Amino acid sequence: MSNANGAPATGNDHLPYDERDEDYQEFEEYDEVTKPQTRPFYKRRKYWYFCAIMTVLTVAIGVPLALFVILPKIAQLILNNSTMTFQNIQITNPTNTSLQMAMNGDLGQTGPFSATIEFPEPIEVYYGESMLGSMSLPPTKASGGSGKLVADATFNIADQPAFGSFSADMVRILLIFFRS
Repeated sequence: MSNANGAPATGNDHLPYDERDEDYQEFEEYDEVTKPQTRPFYKRRKYWYFCAIMTVLTVAIGVPLALFVILPKIAQLILNNSTMTFQNIQITNPTNTSLQMAMNGDLGQTGPFSATIEFPEPIEVYYGESMLGSMSLPPTKASGGSGKLVADATFNIADQPAFGSFSADMVRILLIFFRS
């Protein structure tokens, strides 16, 4: 048997071309398609330039933001919940508008960090709803959640009738304490 070209028949009679043709040999070169080799993204220079720029920007923005915005707000929140108690207060040189106070006290719930606590504004002292007066306190140190406050300060009386009422109540409490 022979095919259309007059060549002897082979097992591949159904092919429109002869396997021995040069054109067929060209197709064999492309039988296996492979992807071109590309370098992984992390081995490219553009990737590392991008990483370097992003690192610099993150550090340049993140560190000042953390130091000057976030940490002070956290510290202020901790100090807003702190307490100040006094073991003794000695009053000298009283007048109608001021008196001298020598104080010895404790600071509590000051947070886990060691810090110097400054009082940039005068401390206002209230009794009930009335502001009795104010005083300026010196800086003090705290660490491990507590600290000591030892100060000599001038207490400026803001509301004389309220301060008189406060003094009368303190004398009454002391009299009740001594009688019992």
